[in-house]
Formats: sequence, C-alpha cells, structure tokens
Amino acid sequence: RRRPSRLLDTYCGRAGTRMTTMDAQEAKRRKLEAKMGGGPPPSFPSAVPMPAPTAATKPPKPSAPTAPKPAAADADEANPFVCDANESVVFRLVQTAGDMQTAETFEPEFTHQVFRDDETIFGYRGLLIEIFCQTSLFKTFVRVTYTEKVKSTLSPADDVLGMLRKHFGDEMFVDETKFLQTLEKDKSARVPGNGGVVVATMDSSLPNGDKSVDVVRSFRLSQKDVYPWHARFEPLILFYIDGASAVDSEDDKWTLLAVTRHALGASGDTNSEIVANETDGQSWSLCAFATVYEFFQYPDQRRARLSQIVVLPPFQRQGLGASVLEATRTFAVNNNLKDVTVEDPTAQLSRLRDVSDVRALATRPVVMLHVKLAAMRAAALKKDDPNPSAALRLPKQVAEEAREFLKLSAPQIKRCWEALLYIFAKSSGASDVGVAAGAFTELVVNRLRKAHCGDYERDAGAKRMYDSNTNLFAAYGQNAHLEHEKAFVMTKSLKGREGGVAPSMEEGEDTKDPTEVLAEYFHETMSNLAWLASAAKI
Repeated sequence: RRRPSRLLDTYCGRAGTRMTTMDAQEAKRRKLEAKMGGGPPPSFPSAVPMPAPTAATKPPKPSAPTAPKPAAADADEANPFVCDANESVVFRLVQTAGDMQTAETFEPEFTHQVFRDDETIFGYRGLLIEIFCQTSLFKTFVRVTYTEKVKSTLSPADDVLGMLRKHFGDEMFVDETKFLQTLEKDKSARVPGNGGVVVATMDSSLPNGDKSVDVVRSFRLSQKDVYPWHARFEPLILFYIDGASAVDSEDDKWTLLAVTRHALGASGDTNSEIVANETDGQSWSLCAFATVYEFFQYPDQRRARLSQIVVLPPFQRQGLGASVLEATRTFAVNNNLKDVTVEDPTAQLSRLRDVSDVRALATRPVVMLHVKLAAMRAAALKKDDPNPSAALRLPKQVAEEAREFLKLSAPQIKRCWEALLYIFAKSSGASDVGVAAGAFTELVVNRLRKAHCGDYERDAGAKRMYDSNTNLFAAYGQNAHLEHEKAFVMTKSLKGREGGVAPSMEEGEDTKDPTEVLAEYFHETMSNLAWLASAAKI
C-alpha cells in the first residue's frame, strides 16, 4: 500500500542554479491555505491563555554579508530557456469541440512531482502546455506550444510530453483530430462500473443556471472498467496534493468515491433514471473523487482510511468536499466499518473534517446532553479542586455514540469533544479566566502532552534511561550467548525518591524544550477552536 511522503528536496537544473527553497515552499503553502480557506487567520486570540514558557535567549550571531538578489529581468536573461512550470501549465475540462477554446482554464498548485523538483522546465521560450480533459471519461489531450526551443545536444530541452506520459499513460492524446473524434464518440457514454453504488445525491446547478443533480457513487477500484477510468484522472493528484503517489488499483481493498454531476435537460429523463445510470446521451461530469482503503483490525473488525480527496478547481467552493466526507461516513456505516481515519491530512482537510464532525455530533441529543452536564460540573468547581479537568473529561457514552453512529476515530472524538465544550462555553458567555477556564486548559494540555510529548513524559522522572550501541559481553567465553545484549546509561535525580527530574543527556541546538513544544501546540489548538466556533455555526 502506498505511503505518501513529503517531497521537499531542492534541485539544481542543468542550465542554471535556480532552486526552490524551503522558505519558498512554505510561502506557497500559506498562499494555498489562504486561497482554500484552510488556515485560520493568525489574529485569532487564544481564548484560554496559556503562559508562554520562559527560555534563555542567545545573543544573535553576526550574519555574513549576502550578495543582492538579481532583478527578475536579469534572472530571465541569465536563464532564457527556463520556464516556470506552474505558469506554463493550464487545464481545461471539455465535453464538445466548442469547449476547446471556451472552457474555463485552471492552473496547478504543484508541478515538482511531474517536472523538475524546482518546478521549472528547461529548453523553451514562451512555453504553454494545455491539458484538455474530457469531463466524463477523462481522456486527455495535450497541446504544447512555444516560441523557441533550445538546440543544444549537450543540454537538450526537457521532454515535456514524455514527462506527462509517464503519469497520464499511453492513452494520452497528442493528435487533436483524434481527440475530437473521441469526444464525439463518447458523448453518450454512461458512468463506468454500471454507475457504482449510489451513496448520496444533492441538487446542484450548471454554470448556465440549468438544474442538475450531483451523485456520490462508490466503486471497487479493482473493477474491470473502473480502474482504467480512475487511472485517467488520478494524475491530477500530483498537481494538487504535495507528496502524492498512485494507489495499487489491483488491491480489492481500495474503494473509489466519485461525485458525478448530471444535467437535467429537456430530454425527459427522470432524476431517478439519471441517478441509476440508465440514460444515454445525457451529459455528465466528474466533479470530485476520493479513495478509501479498508484494513483489518484485530480481532474481527475493519477500518476505513481516507487516503486522497480532490475537488476539481471548477467545482470548488460548492460544498463538494464536505459532501465527500459525509459520503465517506455513510460508506463506513453501510459497510459496518469500525471508524474512519484520514491519512496525512492537509490543514485545509483537517479543518473541513473538524467542521463536518462537530456538526454531526451536535445533532446527537445524547452528546449535547453530556456537553451541558460537563459545563454545569465545570461551573461548580472550587479553586482548591485537585483535578479540575475531570469535570470535563470525555464521557464513555459520548465516545460510544460517536464511534457507533458517526464512525469517528478515538483521537478525532477527543478533538471534537473539546470543540463542543469550547463552542458551548462561548455561546453561553462563559469567562475566559477562572476555575472552569483553567479546567479546560488542563484538559487540552493533557491530550496534547500524550499525543506529542509521550516519549519525554515517559522518561522525565527521577530516573532516565538511554540505550547504547556498546556490547555488554564478548562474543566468546561463558557469556558468549549474551553477545547481543547492549549497555545502557541511567541518570538519577539528586533528590532521589523525594522528587526532582533526572538530568537529560540529549544535547544539541535543534533540541527543543518539550514545554515550548507543548505551548506551541496549545496556542495552535486554541486558534483552531476559535476558527471552528465561527465556521461550524451550531
């Protein structure tokens, strides 16, 4: 099974020294989050303040003088045949020959997984790469134009079509005439896999205002006519998910969730016939898709992991991402899966998921009853209470309700429970200071400490133990059978059993104080809760 990795390495091209730095990648991610609504505004206050840890500050080291950066015009003149891949590539979704010129264009977010790692293409001036994708079956045509191409044999131009063909496959069209013939031939095509299993339907509309219906369908990815269809639109993940990789379509544990939009024209076809995939000649488009992997959990249960989710840019900001998440929950319920987890989610997806799950929990009467009871217990706390966070602890009934009916994983249940407590407190006008606020702070900090500082907390006591690669015994003699036993080092607090913390042997400038790490996670959590309270609207 695939395991996505974060591909952030820099690359130096043959024709120059242009490189994408980590700072540039981070700036790009922040720009994407702002565009997609993924990150909360940095000005959100921490509703329950946690004192920032004090740390000794080191005097700044004098920085070496740096040469001034060349102007953009000078950089282009120095590398006249280096093009920005993000600016050179455009996509179009087309249904007919007329759409080839009029269809809305959209650009990729990432190109380092298809072209060079610094997101450049070498060997061209005025490069334009147009990728036309059929809206339904997603057959692809690529048109490459440029004003000039490098003629060097020692440093030849990048093989743009070859780079794209590695991902779009041999079915990728480069002949426009043949592609137009295919558009005409496939205009009556139905949804592959006999339309799959309908998970949900939603009313929608086309750009011209005509009515349409969106259908969320599930397919086994290993189906004979489904995996070729998926293979044609799967390459889009490389342009919109950093660190993405293809799934194993031959593994029958993979499920494809696809959102198809069907026009309700004057043909007389009924909504039910379209949803059931029983009509010919009715235009439809793929709007969004996600892949879900089922894996076994001892002793006899199965879990679902949401691996990839993409909403095509022309269909974004229409609620389709939330619809896919809700469809994933419905799929898990219908197939008796234990819960749904998300693999390596982006900031945007994490917040979208939080909103969806918190809203779902708020509709469960049992859950909201326990939220109110917890708030009442917190309001009755005294200053000398030895364990105030116990009043806000996640009740067993809430955990069972969330797991059984909403298929939330254990970590997500705790996050959403904190969100419900926070939202209820804010809507009730509770104070940001006081015993109840302190109990909530303790609840959040305890969860974060377990999640992010587990190793440190396990060792941070009167004793600490460190492993060593030194062998305790020789490979010969009476203790030869213990030759693989390794030595260890123990440090102890001078106070012994009376308390204190044993000294740490881990050193280095990059070693961060766990208290600082915990404070950072806490302030980030409180900022997210403030954003969630305004976005969930429960």
